[in-house]
Amino acid sequence: MTEAIAPISNKHFKKPDEAAFKKELDAINERIEKLKKQNDIVKDKINKLPAKQDNTRREEIKTELAELREKQGNLKQGRQAVYQQLDAINDSIRKKVGQVKSFQQKVPYKSVAEVDERIRELEHSIESGVRLVEEKKMINEISLLKRSRQQVEGLDEQQAAIDKERTIHNEIKKNIDDSEAKQLSERYEALDAEFKLLFGTAAQEREARNKLYDERSRLKGLMDTEFNQLRALRDGHRKANDEYYAAVRQHREAKREQERLLKIQQEQEKRQEQLKQELELASLPAFEHEINLCENLFNFLQGFVNQQDDKSGASTPAPAAPVKGSPRQVDALPEGMVLAKKSDDDYFVGSGKKQQRKGGKKQSVKKEGAIDALKLPLATVEGFFEVKVTVPTKISEIPSTLEKLKERKLAYVNEQPTQTELNKKKAEAKIAAMFEKEKEEERLKAEQQKQEEEDKADEQQAAGNDAAVVVEEGIKAE
Repeated sequence: MTEAIAPISNKHFKKPDEAAFKKELDAINERIEKLKKQNDIVKDKINKLPAKQDNTRREEIKTELAELREKQGNLKQGRQAVYQQLDAINDSIRKKVGQVKSFQQKVPYKSVAEVDERIRELEHSIESGVRLVEEKKMINEISLLKRSRQQVEGLDEQQAAIDKERTIHNEIKKNIDDSEAKQLSERYEALDAEFKLLFGTAAQEREARNKLYDERSRLKGLMDTEFNQLRALRDGHRKANDEYYAAVRQHREAKREQERLLKIQQEQEKRQEQLKQELELASLPAFEHEINLCENLFNFLQGFVNQQDDKSGASTPAPAAPVKGSPRQVDALPEGMVLAKKSDDDYFVGSGKKQQRKGGKKQSVKKEGAIDALKLPLATVEGFFEVKVTVPTKISEIPSTLEKLKERKLAYVNEQPTQTELNKKKAEAKIAAMFEKEKEEERLKAEQQKQEEEDKADEQQAAGNDAAVVVEEGIKAE
């Protein structure tokens, strides 16, 4: 059973507004031209900026500052032993302070009194009665506090050692002669102030120049934004046009495809109806025509036998020729009756002379031969050929022909079920082969259509890429 094909709706596809596109395009181009003029003004200001100042004095100051730093380094190197001692004291102080902080992070108690107070609180809680789980936790905490008590006792000693080392560090630092270092430092600060003053003037000029550069960058960013909008507008317009024409083309193709499918459906329905009729014909009993033809021929010849039985001779009209496929019903012969041949009939003998009797006998033989001759219509002869039975040419051959017709009919009747089933199987096999062929054709058509769609998509993508390149080149040219 074929599926119904959905009708294609007559959609109205809206074409992109060309006037609106041109209007927006002109607006963007107008803004771009305005930004270009502003950018030209900024470029002109940059070109009119004064040349950079002479940096000779700045370089002299930088050289002298480097020399002062070198002298300070040499002075510091001469006091390296003292500085090493100070560094060692600083390292010791930092190490001890780190140990104290690390211990305080682990044990949140700063004195032995705080530890003892916490132990008493836990012991009192245990004596007051708590749950077994909490009691175990408190006992573990008490054990930990007792182990940490000695370390807490050492915190005061550690802090005293840190304070002592700090005092020693301050005394050593006071004894260092800083007079030369102070002079170097004052000279360094004076030169550094002069350098900063010179640098400030240059910085102002640089700031003014940078403002112009920033304005130029800002205008360039705005122009890039406008160019991006221009590119997006053109791309969107091209895409909308592509979608419009693709939708129209797709609608037309869908309509053609619907017509093609409808034609295929009609052909399939017609073919299925033909196959159905062919299967119905194949399911009909086989040899039905041959059996009917045997019966018709039998009845036709039986008419001659009945004429002989009635001895009506030539006065009785010959039986009508049988019509193929429509048996004629006749009365059956009485049981046990045998048809008599013409040769067995007695000849009539008169009272004339011997010669006359002899001549009469010859005439009788000729008359009997003429009577025994059997003339059949052409259609009847063809019927005998069709059932493969020898055509009788004499009336005397009718009885044997009747027997052969009976045998032939019986053979057809016996072969009828087998041949009917065989015909039905052949028809079913033919139908199955035809359906399989249709499926294969549909599969090949689907593959071909898919390949065509892929090729078409590749062509459209290539065309779109080429169009994008053209638009990009046009924007760059602008």
